Amino acid sequence: MLLLALFGSFRLYQLTVTPDTVRLLGMAVPVAALWSAGVFGVLGILILVLCMGPSTGIKAIDSQTHALIDLLIDTEAEMGKVSWPDTDELTRSTTAVLIGIVLLGVFLFVVDWTVTFAMRLIEVLPR
Repeated sequence: MLLLALFGSFRLYQLTVTPDTVRLLGMAVPVAALWSAGVFGVLGILILVLCMGPSTGIKAIDSQTHALIDLLIDTEAEMGKVSWPDTDELTRSTTAVLIGIVLLGVFLFVVDWTVTFAMRLIEVLPR
């Protein structure tokens, strides 16, 4: 959500075309940057308040917030049950995946080259 607010604030900065600047800490800062930072700050605080789980009095927001908190608690419990691979198993699995990707790439290259050759042979594609 914060990333979305950041992108929105940046887009607001891009759309604001004022050459006005303000001196801030001895630097010339564009007014558009201050507006964008203000919008991002307000949206960030709003998102933080709604995601932290305090009761807002709005039933829909409170139930979604509590459902999100329950989901995170359940996720943490499930992550504790996961058996993570050791270094040797991880290395073997990674090697197998990389070899499979290379073989698939070679196979697709050969098929593409063969089809292209055949299409050029029957003059569907120019030589």
